[in-house]
Amino acid sequence: MTEIKRFEDLKCWQEARVLVKHIFLLAARGELAKEFTLTNQLKRASLSMMNNIAEGFSRYHKNDFIRFLDYSQSSSEEVKSLLYVIRDLDMMPEDKVDRLQKQCEKTRKLTLGLLKHVKKTLSEYNRDSVREEELKYELSTDTNWHLPEETVD
Repeated sequence: MTEIKRFEDLKCWQEARVLVKHIFLLAARGELAKEFTLTNQLKRASLSMMNNIAEGFSRYHKNDFIRFLDYSQSSSEEVKSLLYVIRDLDMMPEDKVDRLQKQCEKTRKLTLGLLKHVKKTLSEYNRDSVREEELKYELSTDTNWHLPEETVD
């Protein structure tokens, strides 16, 4: 299993990034360029997909990561729904709408897969009760703090 150290390494984030690029490029062309309200919401929802993955990844608690992944996958469905409006109003060729909707589905599936994985690891972690190791506290005559160098000015 590959260790992920940066959100940029997540496949769901990479696919969301591809979708954001296509949405922004298409929103600037043709009839869509005149539809500020629709394109603004479409762009915001696609950005939400990508940025919630990144923000969740940077959270300290796994429950927060799960919550942000859920926001991301929900935003994917919002983008997909907005694309139906574009299709219904004939603002873009159907094949382009289909490709964008498929990209939404792909990104959502990857995001849900990651969400399920994180949830599973969280439930496995919580299966055993968390206990503090038994520590022996002793009085010491040494009054110096021994802190890692990077924490000291």
